[in-house]
Amino acid sequence: MESTPLPTVSNDQGTASGARRRISLPGADVLVAGLLLLFAVAFNLYQLYPEVAIRAPLLNDGVLHRLAFERAVSALAAGQDPTDPWLAPVVMGYPLFHHYQHLPHVLPALLSFPLHGLLDLTDLFDWTRYLLLCLFPLSIYWSMRRFGFDRLAAAMAGLVASLLATNGLYGLDLASYVWRGYGMVTQLWGMLLLPPALAQGYTVLRTGRGTFWAVLLLAVTLLSHLVFGYMAFLSLGLLALLPLLGPQAEGNGPSRLWRRIGRLALLLILVVLVTAYFLVPFLLDSTYMNRSVWEDPGKYDAYGWQWTLGALVRGELFDFGRFPSLTLLAGLGLIVCLWRWREERYRVPVVLALTWLLLYFGRPTWGVLLDLLPLSGDLHFHRLIAGVHLGGILLMGIGLALPWRWALSREDPWRVLVTALLTVALLTPVYRERGIYLGENERMMASSREAFAAEEGDLAALVETLQAAPPGRVYAGLGGNWGKDYKVGDVPVMALLQSAGFDMLGYLYHALSLNADIQVWFDEGRPEQYDLFNVRYVVAPAERAFPEFVQPLADFGRHRLYQVTVPHHAASGYLDLVGSDAAFFGDKGGFYAAASHWLASDLPRAGQHPALFLEGAPEGYERVYPLSQAQEVIPVTAFPSEPPRGRVVWQGVESNVYTAEVRVERDSFLMLKATYHPNWQATVDGREAGTVMLMPSYVAVKVAPGAHRVRFEYRPQPWRAVLGLAGLLLLALLALAEWRRTALAHWLGARAPGQALERGAHKLASWRPRIATGQGLR
Repeated sequence: MESTPLPTVSNDQGTASGARRRISLPGADVLVAGLLLLFAVAFNLYQLYPEVAIRAPLLNDGVLHRLAFERAVSALAAGQDPTDPWLAPVVMGYPLFHHYQHLPHVLPALLSFPLHGLLDLTDLFDWTRYLLLCLFPLSIYWSMRRFGFDRLAAAMAGLVASLLATNGLYGLDLASYVWRGYGMVTQLWGMLLLPPALAQGYTVLRTGRGTFWAVLLLAVTLLSHLVFGYMAFLSLGLLALLPLLGPQAEGNGPSRLWRRIGRLALLLILVVLVTAYFLVPFLLDSTYMNRSVWEDPGKYDAYGWQWTLGALVRGELFDFGRFPSLTLLAGLGLIVCLWRWREERYRVPVVLALTWLLLYFGRPTWGVLLDLLPLSGDLHFHRLIAGVHLGGILLMGIGLALPWRWALSREDPWRVLVTALLTVALLTPVYRERGIYLGENERMMASSREAFAAEEGDLAALVETLQAAPPGRVYAGLGGNWGKDYKVGDVPVMALLQSAGFDMLGYLYHALSLNADIQVWFDEGRPEQYDLFNVRYVVAPAERAFPEFVQPLADFGRHRLYQVTVPHHAASGYLDLVGSDAAFFGDKGGFYAAASHWLASDLPRAGQHPALFLEGAPEGYERVYPLSQAQEVIPVTAFPSEPPRGRVVWQGVESNVYTAEVRVERDSFLMLKATYHPNWQATVDGREAGTVMLMPSYVAVKVAPGAHRVRFEYRPQPWRAVLGLAGLLLLALLALAEWRRTALAHWLGARAPGQALERGAHKLASWRPRIATGQGLR
């Protein structure tokens, strides 16, 4: 039985007296790399444990992501398409997954069924986020190894991967993901997947092998975060050109470059085919995806080279609020990579970091040149900080590995000790600052949990009362008024009610709906706006005053529940009979100005909702105007009231379906107060009827006088499922082809033909004695 060799001690200069002793540990780099990775993951597991241990009410975008996750679960349970359901509670409703990355919601939803009874949905949601965040160092380590770096550099990069700090730049630092931060769940998935997707894609470019895994990783990255998928392919395009940047001694020729470009094109085609079920409808229906006017322009345009380089020099891109240890390590790594430029793997971090840093300068620097990039018109350039961070992490690992490689190569325990002490001294401020940040995160979570527990009985009774009430939207303030200060602990009450699944007029957890920008102008003093947005219930502090038509129902501790009782409201609800005597046409760029002007006019009170055509020409309207003329055409004075159009006798609300029985007295439109989308299908008395978009951005169908039963259903295109199945089949075929190729290479004994022939010759030589004695013929 073999035993593990013990460390050996020897002299540098024979056995001469006073000679320096050396220590030789077998696999020292493996040991150091393993310990560093273990420490990095253990630090995350310990410091981030409050994210799952403390059940504080959700804050920030986590509210939206858990609602989307729960909707994916309910869609699966109801036999609906989980990749394109209607999400009703947020921003007048919207088919979020139709225009937004959804794999981070659908995969845990699929996992929830086999885990039913072991983990509830809240625990599954929290534990998924926690483990993904904790395991990020392993993602970096594997990727660097795949890029061709040694264990030390890969482990050092893993050690610092979770330690970045910014002042809320939406990068790869913890502020993007933890409870007190932004709760960016889909970016968390993208962060974990982007490095291995790039590394495996680069392997395919270089060797032509591993296509299945590259396609799979690139596809799931794209479906987890669109911007990260976009960055992955732009990065691979740059990496394909790396031979052009190297010395001629590498044998760089046109054929090698064209092989890489061909492999890149193949990867792009395969990933597009696999994700076509999402990409095709996303692009076809992009007209109905809002570009919010309320977004900070810097999110779309970024901040220019002066600010960016200033922040980099000050250490604010990697080390905000602390000694710039990681910034210095990235600089050292850059020097090492430039020194070893002849080796292609050392060009990878430099190209990634510098390219994304230059693009992160944004439109203030590059202007219209950025329009040359595909799909750049709606790209949030501020999110490219993720590329800067990823390249920076790789450089930091290389920089930190330099002294360790020197110390271990000398096999001198004192050099190793000094290097370890220098590493500790350099990283101590980093770990201390991260510990303080996460400690404050824990304190805020615990404080909010205690505040919630103190009012849990009152809030539970409030939620139960609202759940038992007739359907209608709930209002607990907006993000721009008193709603932001009406809190339980650090959590706004609107977030608590939104998390409970209520259809809310409130915070813009996403702004993809065309109605998002309009609802911000909700006026608490105008009764017709309560009716327009179907605000039926108000929750507010007991001391807050409202108009007379907002009647108090009950008090729940310091929270008061109101019911809106404006005239006509009780007969309206989610569906209403309205007029539409005019139409506007144009592109979505002119939508907000027209819709906001209409909202401020008297037309909503009069029940006049002009039709909107963002694609194609209006038909059947005598008065047709461009959207640009809305402010001239829509009257600002009082509009005469119209006779009643009929009434909604009954209405029903389900997940993807709204139904109603109506009695119509004159030609009208039955309007559903939910965001318009081409996937809304309507039937009147069982017959298909065309839908139209009415101001502000609602779906409607024309109805003639008489009694009718009308059904609105959000229904994904049938070919979406066909494309999805085709994508899965393509992945299966790629996996089969990869397996057969690997199996064939294994059968031959080697990947290279020369090695296979050598092995075959060796076998033939071993058979010769048996053939000579006749044993091989028996």
